Amino acid sequence: MPEAGPLMQRFLQGQPRVLGVLLLLVGLLQVAFGVLLAISPCVYRDELHVHFYSSVVLLLAGIITLAADRAHSLALVKACLVIYIICTVVVGMINLFYLVDLVYKPPNQYNWCPSSNRLHCKRLHQISHYCTGMRAIILILTSLGFFVSIALAAFGCKAVCRQNSADAVPVAALTNPPTSHEA
Repeated sequence: MPEAGPLMQRFLQGQPRVLGVLLLLVGLLQVAFGVLLAISPCVYRDELHVHFYSSVVLLLAGIITLAADRAHSLALVKACLVIYIICTVVVGMINLFYLVDLVYKPPNQYNWCPSSNRLHCKRLHQISHYCTGMRAIILILTSLGFFVSIALAAFGCKAVCRQNSADAVPVAALTNPPTSHEA
């Protein structure tokens, strides 16, 4: 493809190697925090395992980004664009779940403490603060992955969606359409 050079340069302007590594790191941190939340005594229980959904999508986006940066293939850039769109939708929805979970405080077992056991009550409140902090970190990391995937989608779209001005299709406008008696 003769136009693959300039189109790949548009994609490479976005530093896909750095952002792909960032997506990989965010995905790995999501896995780590998902495991921590799964084994911790937090009130929050994730029956749907949304931590792992977002991490899988972010890891996949990072791997495909690094492959596209290394191979300089327009087909891989198109695959990246597809995975970025999927990643943006999935991670955006999961961000909403995290935000609602962080803002909405369901009644939990840590709010009630017997007054006779102050040490146990203090420990339960520390665990509650620990879990809230962990969920806030997860929200920040997922938001970072969301914005990085949007940025990479913009550079991928520059390479794939918009063509050069030389490829533009000319449009002819009719100024005076013929009347029925002239035809």
